[in-house]
Amino acid sequence: MPGYALGRRATLGSAIGMLGATAAAAHHGWSWADDNQTELRGTIREVYIGQPHPTLRVETADGLWIVELGNPQQTQRSGFTAESAAAGDNVVALGNRSRARNERRMKAVRLTVRGRAYDIYPERIRPG
Repeated sequence: MPGYALGRRATLGSAIGMLGATAAAAHHGWSWADDNQTELRGTIREVYIGQPHPTLRVETADGLWIVELGNPQQTQRSGFTAESAAAGDNVVALGNRSRARNERRMKAVRLTVRGRAYDIYPERIRPG
């Protein structure tokens, strides 16, 4: 039976690994986001540039939103860096909001700050 126990542990480990990968993909992918794109306008309260992905905290008439950008390299390729925006700047974010309507979170495909547009996911921008 030693082989049986080893096989069960390997299967359990594989299952746990797959669950972890699925959870990470769900968080970092698009499955949590609505299919429709919307525009969010507000004032930046905080800029975070780092792993796993840069984010902005944006104050709107509806409250505080989290605006997620692409991974750090993708965000930088769009031209958006830590110097591109600061607390107090106005921002327009085009993107896909959370499917959970009580959650104020958006995955941005384009940001406009200080009169400049940053296409984070140009292939996902839909004509308005």
